[in-house]
Amino acid sequence: MTLTWATATTLTELGELTARWLTGDLDETPTYCGPPDEETATLVPVLAAINRAGFVTDFSQPGEPLDRGWQQRAALSGFVDAPTCNRLAAALAPTDLILLHEHDDSGIRIPVTLQYGAAHTWVGGFPGFEFWEDELGQAALHALDAAWYVTVVDPVWGRADHLWHVLAGALDLPHPEVSR
Repeated sequence: MTLTWATATTLTELGELTARWLTGDLDETPTYCGPPDEETATLVPVLAAINRAGFVTDFSQPGEPLDRGWQQRAALSGFVDAPTCNRLAAALAPTDLILLHEHDDSGIRIPVTLQYGAAHTWVGGFPGFEFWEDELGQAALHALDAAWYVTVVDPVWGRADHLWHVLAGALDLPHPEVSR
């Protein structure tokens, strides 16, 4: 049987499908119509590996220094099982990275993109399953419901590689080559 969004039943399968979308093998995800944003191109190898390691991402952005009024913090969010959440918490605790993890919406948000000095994009908070429900079967929705929703943010505006190196180490992945 061919793995599709409708046939996926586990976080591992959802991570594989997300990795396939990132690498261009699938046209869209339940949460994103179309291919990844152009800014994601340098992150595709590490993001695909992160998804295959059990961190099902639904948002990511690179760190971007101030340019034409915009700047970004590197950030990532998605679903993980409890053991992976514990690994991330332990690995990120001695770093300067910010880790939020929750089952329900805590309401905690962190701005990760500024446009001319004003907050433009925020991360944090449990997104719910609204975008997933039409694409996934009950087993996959149950897997997401049982998972932790994790958000990781680099507090330093524009830093391009730190978050990705720390995550790769936490998930026992090769260190990525990420640059801007």
